[in-house]
Amino acid sequence: LHAAGAQVIVSARRQAVLEDFAKAHPGSQALPLDVTDRQAVINAVMELVDEAPLDLVCYCAGQHQTMQADDLDLNALLQQREVVLIGALHLFAAVTPHLLAAARAGRHPHLSLVASVAGLRGLPGNLAYGPSQAALINLAETLQLELPPQGVGVSLAVVKPGLVATPFTEPHPGTQPPWAQPEQAASAMLQG
Repeated sequence: LHAAGAQVIVSARRQAVLEDFAKAHPGSQALPLDVTDRQAVINAVMELVDEAPLDLVCYCAGQHQTMQADDLDLNALLQQREVVLIGALHLFAAVTPHLLAAARAGRHPHLSLVASVAGLRGLPGNLAYGPSQAALINLAETLQLELPPQGVGVSLAVVKPGLVATPFTEPHPGTQPPWAQPEQAASAMLQG
């Protein structure tokens, strides 16, 4: 999006990662944010809409820990749900009134949710990650039915082949990944 000329505001929990991004992408803005903190999400959205309307909001947050039924870590499982699904709901609740107002004002706002192919079917080692991704996909599909008639576009990007070579990913049991590079995934998502 930055290379295409968009004014990009990027958020993440880690300040150093954000600063590195902002340095590598002049004109972008870094906004530290933990999506599991509902009030922080509300405050961030209010800060942004005070500056300018939101044209595109893209939710691409997650964490991964390989987990199987015989080695269940309930706290880690619930944390993945918090980041992937509850964080998306925090963002959705905070931005939707502003996106709807922008649509009523004649703008064409858009909400994009990025999910993993791991949410499309059960996979070994994805006991925590897969269900949270499935819930995110279902949320996006529901929003695709409800928001466009009100003037807000909604897109769902299910990253395929799902294994993109980033610090986030790690080898999964039973996979022989044709690892995609981040630039390939980003280009495919930008093209729809």
